[in-house]
Amino acid sequence: MAKMELGVSTLLWYDEDDLLVHLPLLGSEGVRHIELRRLPQHLDYADEDAIARLSTALQECGVAVHTLHVPDKFITEMSGSDEEVRKAAVAEAKKIAVALTKVGGKILVTHAGGILKDEAERSVQFAAGQESVTELAAFCRDIGLPVAVENSLPTKLRVGDTVAEVVRFVEAIGADNLGYCLDTSHANIGEDPVAALGLVEHRLMTLHISDNDGQSDQHALPFEGNIDWVAFMAALRATGYQDVFMLEVRAKQEPKRMLREAKARFERLMQMYEGG
Repeated sequence: MAKMELGVSTLLWYDEDDLLVHLPLLGSEGVRHIELRRLPQHLDYADEDAIARLSTALQECGVAVHTLHVPDKFITEMSGSDEEVRKAAVAEAKKIAVALTKVGGKILVTHAGGILKDEAERSVQFAAGQESVTELAAFCRDIGLPVAVENSLPTKLRVGDTVAEVVRFVEAIGADNLGYCLDTSHANIGEDPVAALGLVEHRLMTLHISDNDGQSDQHALPFEGNIDWVAFMAALRATGYQDVFMLEVRAKQEPKRMLREAKARFERLMQMYEGG
C-alpha cells in the first residue's frame, strides 16, 4: 500500500497576513503539501503578480498546494436568499478556482452553506447552496478541478452540519467531479467520525484532520482530544484512501515545534494505518 504524505493547513498561520515567510520552514521540516486557508491574505486571487510570487516561492521551497478552502464569507453568501449576492459570491469562487489551478492546486474545498437563523431557514439555504455548488462544480470541471464539500461545524445550526445532510446535498447534484472532504473534528461533535467516514468513503477526496473533546472545534493535534484514532485509521485504511493526510490545526506553540510534533503524531497514525 502506498504511503500517505502529511499536509498542513495554513490555518496554522491564520492570524498572519504573509504566508511566504513561512514556506521555507515547511520545506525544511519536510512538509510538502498545504491547504490555503486564508484568502486573500495567503493567496490574493485577484492579483496575477501575487499568484506568480506564491507559485515561485512554493517551487523554491519544494511545497505544493493540495487544497484551498473557499472563504467562509463566500460560502455563506452562496447559500443566502439574496440572489444578486449569491451570484456575485459564485463568481468570486470561480476566480478563486482559477487562481488555485495557477498555483498547482488539486482540489477546491467548500461547504453546503452557512449559519442558519433557525431550522425554518434550512430548506431555503440548502436549495440556494445546491444551485451555487452545481454551477461552481460545472465551472471547475471545465478547468480540470475537483470540488470537495466538507461537513460543517455543528456548534451552531448550519447547512451541512451533519454528514448525512452533506451526502444528500452532493448526491442530488450528481456531478462527477464533486465529492467530500471529511473534517474529523466537526464529525466528532455530535457524531462518530468512523461512522461519518463510512458515509463518504465512496467519494472521499480529501481530509481535514484534527482532534477535540467532542464539545468545540479546538483544531488540536491528534491524541489531544477523544477521537478514537485506532478505529478511525483502520476505517480509513479500509476505504483505500492514499492521498494527502491534511492536518487542520491551530498553532499552540512555536511553529517549528508545532510542525515537528505534527510529524510525530502523523507517524503514530501511519503506524495504525499500515498495521490495520
